[in-house]
Amino acid sequence: MNFFFFSIILSLCVQINAMNLLNDQLKDSEKFFKNWEFISDQVMGGFSTGKAEIKKEGDNFFLRLSGNVSTKNNGGFIQVRSDVDDLADNFKGLRLKVKGEASSYFIHIRTNFLFLPWQFYSGEFLVDSEWKEIELLFKDFKKSNFYQPSSFNASEIESISFVAFGKDFNARLDIMKAELF
Repeated sequence: MNFFFFSIILSLCVQINAMNLLNDQLKDSEKFFKNWEFISDQVMGGFSTGKAEIKKEGDNFFLRLSGNVSTKNNGGFIQVRSDVDDLADNFKGLRLKVKGEASSYFIHIRTNFLFLPWQFYSGEFLVDSEWKEIELLFKDFKKSNFYQPSSFNASEIESISFVAFGKDFNARLDIMKAELF
């Protein structure tokens, strides 16, 4: 009996201390894309193409980032990005439920201390054709440049991106869940 109550309390604490980044917005693509934006390396003369769209599998909605990533002309990325406001410092990472074209993908985080477009913190993860849950801890993210701070706190985050990056490939990343924990 004590184990039962402990399990309920633990479950509630986990739910309270998590923040869903995708929310129920996935059910309404117009509302969703007011907060999330597709960007490719074409903003800097690259040749990558792609799109972000809402898909449905059974009763579940998910975000799909797909396209052709090309490193021609110093390019090499497609991403879907959202600005983030007023996060508490207690978040330690991101929990994802993802699948896609087997490859490595990235979370890029920009903070209020980063000013140039090529500055970010990067967390890498692998996907395959099956849904899986993964956790990325902020302390394991790598900085993109030697002159930016070595680490960051959640309260400093200004944007979060899902990114296909750094090599020539056909990308497809499906994201059913993305939450801060």
